[in-house]
Amino acid sequence: MAYKSKKVNSILIILARESRGITQQELAEKLSVSQGWLSRVEGGLRGIQDTDLKKLSAVLDYPPEFFLQDDKIYGPNISEMFNRKRQNITNKILNAVYAQVSIRSMNIEKLLRGVNIGEVSIRQIDLGDFDGKPKEVARIVRAGWRLPKGPVQSLVDAIENQRAIIIPFDFKTNKIDAMSHWQSGIPPLFFVNRYSPADRLRFTLCHEVGHIVMHQENIDPNMENQADEFASEFLMPESDIRPYLKDLSLEKLATLKQYWKVSMAALLKRASDLGEITPRQARTLWTQMSKAGYRLREPVEIDLPKESPSLLGEILMTYIVDMRYTTKELAELLCLSEKEMRDIYLDSNSHKASIENERRAAIRSAEEIIKKAYKETS
Repeated sequence: MAYKSKKVNSILIILARESRGITQQELAEKLSVSQGWLSRVEGGLRGIQDTDLKKLSAVLDYPPEFFLQDDKIYGPNISEMFNRKRQNITNKILNAVYAQVSIRSMNIEKLLRGVNIGEVSIRQIDLGDFDGKPKEVARIVRAGWRLPKGPVQSLVDAIENQRAIIIPFDFKTNKIDAMSHWQSGIPPLFFVNRYSPADRLRFTLCHEVGHIVMHQENIDPNMENQADEFASEFLMPESDIRPYLKDLSLEKLATLKQYWKVSMAALLKRASDLGEITPRQARTLWTQMSKAGYRLREPVEIDLPKESPSLLGEILMTYIVDMRYTTKELAELLCLSEKEMRDIYLDSNSHKASIENERRAAIRSAEEIIKKAYKETS
């Protein structure tokens, strides 16, 4: 295939480079070109020849077709992407994460063109309509999602039932818990740190739901605290949890963690915020948690089981099982190498796809037997 006559998307060169954690100068050195030349290419000021495109493809490990895409590119924006921990993160790491999230978002949009997952039920809410109280918004959302009183048994299921997509993600750092992203034309996307403990992941994910619901258009300098307040009320409704927060001890916090499916620290803070324990009692319990090492890592033996997202896997299985896409074809659709496509999208879903394929094959076989028997008796 010749690429000379086709326009290379300069923004995708930048995304590809940053997704690999490479600076412009480093890429120029790997390509044996001047940084000035590469700067002009990335700025869209000059074209690129076939040989240079092939070299770029080899160095960055993206197929040449990747750089020819003209799909919408999703970049970071204060109103659409939120990061719970940006402090002490280098720009290089953050740029790599943003680039990878943008590329994954493009991939998911392509996949959704061939699959109907239903209508997104999440709705944006103006915080001002509720006197600026995130807890009121959390109550409205819980009611809208028809969640029963008490603990949310599976937050992942609750979110995916609204047709949002949760993507476990390797941020390559423990300083980023999650990012959320909602652009017109695609469902809300939640990128969550796959290595976070289950209790932290649940709170983080709920924090991001708060951003998606409250902060798409109404930006507030206090939005991180607002998202935390939303998450606290959503996971631990005040009217339901109050009776549980009396006479707290470390042992009781550990027991409550299993029931409410949030961390001991979150429960202790909730008790303080609701005035169910005095400041002195709170300080004592925080000190006890620190001495026991629970501020850094709560006891492994009371870890919660992780909730596994399934919607993205179902989308992929539709392509693999129903539409009979091969690994090569799926990689070509997403403009990724086969290896990267497998690493990102198939490793965790290939076993499920295999089982589902066998199940559907068995059903087809049974249907054929029934049809044949029906014909013979007719």
